[in-house]
Amino acid sequence: MKKIILPLILLIASISFYNCESNAINETTNPIIEDPNPITNLSFEEAYTFEANLLGGPHIGMTSSTSENSLYISCRENESSGNTTEEEIFKLNLDTNQLTRKNTSPGGFITKQLTISNNQLVSIGGTELKTYDLNIVDEPSSRSYFGIDAKNPYFTLSKFGIATDNGNTYIIGGYRPDTSTKENKKIYKLNINSEELFEEIIDTPETMIGASAAVVNEKIYVFGGALYEDFQATNKIYIYPLDNSLNYEELSMTAAADVTYVHKYGEIILIAGHKGLYADDKTSFIGTFDPSTNIFKEIETNLDSEGGLKAIHQMMVKDDKINILFGSPGNGQNVQSEWSILTASLK
Repeated sequence: MKKIILPLILLIASISFYNCESNAINETTNPIIEDPNPITNLSFEEAYTFEANLLGGPHIGMTSSTSENSLYISCRENESSGNTTEEEIFKLNLDTNQLTRKNTSPGGFITKQLTISNNQLVSIGGTELKTYDLNIVDEPSSRSYFGIDAKNPYFTLSKFGIATDNGNTYIIGGYRPDTSTKENKKIYKLNINSEELFEEIIDTPETMIGASAAVVNEKIYVFGGALYEDFQATNKIYIYPLDNSLNYEELSMTAAADVTYVHKYGEIILIAGHKGLYADDKTSFIGTFDPSTNIFKEIETNLDSEGGLKAIHQMMVKDDKINILFGSPGNGQNVQSEWSILTASLK
């Protein structure tokens, strides 16, 4: 009897080993792939409301500071009587929910974008840079663009977007009011502490206004925006390499956007779009783009445009949350309107 049991034990052990080995091979050859883009809907809540005389559209800048745990917003106010303008900086402390305002005159050209450099807040305007301390208490230092371009000494930009990455800031498109054609088929690198403030790094096929971008794997991804020639919103995605090659890719979104606000989040890119800027009805969308698959998809939200009156006017990603500036400019000069900071969890 013992002679029969031993071969049986060996047979069972062999079968068990074969099955375990087969399972191991299956797990190796068929790994479970997690979706890098699991966001399917966003539920926004109101974090703060305030009244202001903001221009809206492509003219507002927004950034955040980790050390201050604050959001910053910059805009030139609508032109007041006597042609005197002001740039207004808003700082919303996310710990205390306290809003601080700083007004500086003159306000400069219309468009403003914001970035943090060397622990300072830099407002990128159409004709000059203004640099503020993060407490926005002292008066800012200012650097004019006058004379930085020998061929066009009155260098001026309008309706441009930005992209930031590892301390670098890139200026996306916009048009040149200081030239006869106003054409600007360029992406610039902004060298804040250099004599050569704007470095032309990429030639683009069109003059795009209102388009923003993100940098991923040494490529700039530009989303939407309108063509300067006819102010028609586009659904284009341009992908430009940063290795000085002349090749670029052109893809498309499922929505056309006059203005976009773009930020990286993990392995994906978030795009907040403003549709209908130059039409009667203003609506918004939020989408994601996966650079590994080149797939764009729109995300469901609970945003209410209130009959086409309100829309997204800026967006910032911070601490696994998306923060948007939501509202509508006042109808006329010196008209205050209500603006909201809305936030939604990305996890």
